[in-house]
Amino acid sequence: MKMRPSKGFTLIELIAVIVILGILAAAVVPRFIDLKKASIETTMEAITGAVKSAATMVYAKAEVERVADLASSSVMVEGTSIATVYGYPAGTAAGIDAMISSGGWQKRASVFSGAWVYWHGVIQEDAGVAQCYIRYRQSTGPGLAPVIDVQTSGC
Repeated sequence: MKMRPSKGFTLIELIAVIVILGILAAAVVPRFIDLKKASIETTMEAITGAVKSAATMVYAKAEVERVADLASSSVMVEGTSIATVYGYPAGTAAGIDAMISSGGWQKRASVFSGAWVYWHGVIQEDAGVAQCYIRYRQSTGPGLAPVIDVQTSGC
């Protein structure tokens, strides 16, 4: 008896391939979901670095102008007046936010006095609801640096 050459796949072979592809998809999809969180956290690290750099730059300018020990003042940085508190940017729109180019980030005053909040633009909820934000809290005294909190539990 002579066998005919095969012209296609059997039903069992097709089902086996579909099952294998399903298993691979189930293993790969969660990794892509985690990439979204990782990318948000990475951009949060970048803007946190920008906030720290901006605060340091303003403080250096305040030291040069001898206003670093004042509870309220301002300095000019690249043609922009920056409100300061003890030499660091105030936690307001006229302070830290005037120094930061926030691009696709959302922002608002914090519920804490003297604090400003940023959160990634892809997050629809408010920062406090989403629990995924950066909060800048202005200096509270001479020689005390501002506090920058990063919350990523809800990213």
